[in-house]
Amino acid sequence: MRRSERDVLLLLLAVAAGSADGWSYFGLGHAFVANMTGNTVLLGVAVFLQGDLLHPGISLIGYVAGAALAAFLTRQVREGSGWPRAVSNTLALESVLLIVAAIAWVHVGRHTARPGSTPGLNVLLGCVALAIGIQSGAMLQLQIPGIVTTYITGTWTNLTSGLTRFFTRQQRRPRREKIEYEERLIMQGGVLCAYLLAAVTTGLLFRYSRLAVGILPATSALLVTLYGLTHSTAAAVH
Repeated sequence: MRRSERDVLLLLLAVAAGSADGWSYFGLGHAFVANMTGNTVLLGVAVFLQGDLLHPGISLIGYVAGAALAAFLTRQVREGSGWPRAVSNTLALESVLLIVAAIAWVHVGRHTARPGSTPGLNVLLGCVALAIGIQSGAMLQLQIPGIVTTYITGTWTNLTSGLTRFFTRQQRRPRREKIEYEERLIMQGGVLCAYLLAAVTTGLLFRYSRLAVGILPATSALLVTLYGLTHSTAAAVH
């Protein structure tokens, strides 16, 4: 797989994570499915402030279970192996979970006046968190330096640190290394933009077409899966 193709897939996965986070926070109980830092804080402050322990807890458990499952499914992946079929197979599971959640959201959302007020939405929250955990675990196996499609705090940190080092040590780098460094910074910025734009689009959908919110993360993950599986099959044949 060419690097440009891989980068597009990573941007689509960032879209899936950003839209899923917006969906879960505003529609499934004010908890995140990709931002586990936020969930950890919500759990901590809720202990003494009588806040919501249930929804951040469900999301955290689902995410951890998904990451563990992805680590198991991709345990044979070796560093530098491009985009292995095992990763595509794992992302296929994420796609199935998100598609099921999107369909269920249409049914459950019609009968729910308040986010997080029914057992059905709690199940959906766990399902989406499981899916995003699977995505995070699968991407971790690719070991792409400085690129994360879910926990965006890490991407912000890598981009900020990278830009600082780039401008302070620009003249000392060999040309090839400098180009690779620039490409990595551009990709990090792209991931952040994709995540943000996905969140903006999710807010737009909540405002004007609430029941269609689940389509964006499900479609993004499905496109990545289909392309990855197609590429893996072609590579195996040749």
